[in-house]
Amino acid sequence: MAGKWSQAGVPHKGWTCTSVEDLGVPDAVCEMCETQEIRYVHHMEHPDYPEALGVGCICAENMENDYEAPRRRERALRNAAQRRRRWLSRKWNVSAKGNAYLNADGLNITVFRKTPILWGARIEDRVTGQSVTSKRRYATEDAAKLAAFDAMIFLKQERGWGSQR
Repeated sequence: MAGKWSQAGVPHKGWTCTSVEDLGVPDAVCEMCETQEIRYVHHMEHPDYPEALGVGCICAENMENDYEAPRRRERALRNAAQRRRRWLSRKWNVSAKGNAYLNADGLNITVFRKTPILWGARIEDRVTGQSVTSKRRYATEDAAKLAAFDAMIFLKQERGWGSQR
């Protein structure tokens, strides 16, 4: 065992994953084994350890004693990254007001001009009618569409919006 696996006082089991992050490329080293380069960082916490650790999938599996959840988390991030790459090339409809919109995963995503040169977006859950409008403004329509994609993923994961309830 390498890294923190061989250090006294570092718990090996009973860790909880608080979030997972896609760095885009393998740009970090697992903080548990301290050898594996990782792209997907599982942020792990333990009540008997003072700091959170950013670790790879294999170490997360062992730390959680769960050999499926870390792989599911990574698969969801990989799928989201692939969907994001294709997001702008999807067929966007145009509303009667001239705004680009798309219905995806039980959500209605609309991109619109906020000012003559800036763009915004709105996401509405088609079942509940709940909606969120961007406070931020974007320099291009494509930038607003990508921000809407990121917000859609967040709303689906954190609030349970859309068809994946």
